[in-house]
Order: sequence, then structure tokens, then C-alpha cells
Amino acid sequence: MLIREQVEVLAIEAVEAVVVGGQAGVLRQAIEFSHDLDILIRPTPENAVRVRRAVRAITGVDAAEQTILGRDFQQYVDAETGTEIDVHLKVLALPDFATALAHSSEVAFLGQPVRCLELPALYASKRTDRLRDAVHRQAIEARLRQLVLGGAIEPDEVVLACCLDAAVAALTEIAPQLLPLAASTSQPLLQVRLLAAGAAPEALSHNPHLHRSVRALLALERPTRHKILDHPSRLAALLARVPLVLPPEGHHPRPRG
Repeated sequence: MLIREQVEVLAIEAVEAVVVGGQAGVLRQAIEFSHDLDILIRPTPENAVRVRRAVRAITGVDAAEQTILGRDFQQYVDAETGTEIDVHLKVLALPDFATALAHSSEVAFLGQPVRCLELPALYASKRTDRLRDAVHRQAIEARLRQLVLGGAIEPDEVVLACCLDAAVAALTEIAPQLLPLAASTSQPLLQVRLLAAGAAPEALSHNPHLHRSVRALLALERPTRHKILDHPSRLAALLARVPLVLPPEGHHPRPRG
């Protein structure tokens, strides 16, 4: 069953869910392909009934409602076609449906409205050691960077934490903000990116919210520090271990124009 058809089934059954995982990245035009559909569901008995009907229609598997409500992760696969839908009660950085809902919005998918994670929240949920998640993080970074460089979205602190690099830092509206951000931001991931982008270490060292990873970097001799920050794979490994703090009220990249 195609992803479009799975989405239609979820809509027909009125399943309350947010699309997460790789397919969220596909719908947000960041990730090229994901073979399965991951949804994070509202954990109510009424919704479990709807999820059960949808899973049965998509995969032929009759999932027990107590399983749907009792396991954080469930994988359902059609043995004949390989069609897969994964059902979550939580994912990394998104501990429940309410949090996922706050960090989501609707996107149009072949004429069908689909509630889908925003890219920064998806990035936060992909902070694992899995190779596929590392590839997805890079794709999300690239998409957000493209949107910022193209003037499509506002470069707020959460967005910059995901995509700041030398090109973004050189933008006329961003360059004057680098030192004030270095001295004040409480966003750990942005602190690392600011240091990697060449923001003055002195400004970061006076930041009262300095993350321990950045403090450790600043304690290194400059040549040693730059062996980490100037090496793409080492920097990527470091960024994967520094948290992206999502505001509890939700975050939605703000479009311009």
C-alpha cells in the first residue's frame, strides 16, 4: 500500500496522530525517501479503536487495543506486501502526543491534509547514533539552511540551532546578531554552531547559560578545538550529542512574506 493510501486510511478512520520519523521529513521536503509511515498517536481508548481499524486496513494485522495503548513502539507489517506502519506513544524529545501536537502543523500531501512534525522537532527526535538518523539530520539541516538563505523563513534561535554555518552567518541580517547570541543564547546546539562558525570565543565564555560541552571546547587549546570544529564528521558527531531545546509551547518556523 502506498504512503498516500495509508494516509487516506488514517483520515477515513479519523485517527488522531502526528506523522513523525522519516516520512515527516519527506512531507516537509527535507528527506528524499522513507519506506514506512511512523505516527505518534493520542493514547485514548477511543483513538485506539480507530488505530486498530486503520492498522488492520493497512497491514492486515489485528492489533489489540491494550497493546496499542501499552507499548511505546509498535511495528505492524503486511507479510505479503511489506507495507509497514509504526505506531508510537512517544519518541525522542517528544514524550507524549500533546508535545508532538504542539510541534506540528498540517501539510498538504496530494490533496490530503496531514498533521506532521515541524522540521526542528523532527531534528530533535533524530538525535541518535543510527546512521539513518545521522543522514536525516543532515538533510533537515540542509533544508532549513536552504529556507533561511532563500529568505523563506525567519532565522530564530531554534532554526539557527539546526542550520547555522558560515553561509548563514554571513547573511547581512545574521552577522550583527552573532556576538549578542553568543553572549546570551541558552540553546546548547546554537552555542556549538556559533563557535564552529567563528563567533568570538570570548563572548561565549561570558554566556551565563553555557552548556558543559561548549565549556569543555573552550577549555581546549585553539588548534585542538579547531581539529574538532573544522572537521565535518567530528563536528557532526559533536552536534548529535548536544541537545536542541524545544520550547514547551511548541515551535513553528515562521514564514516570511
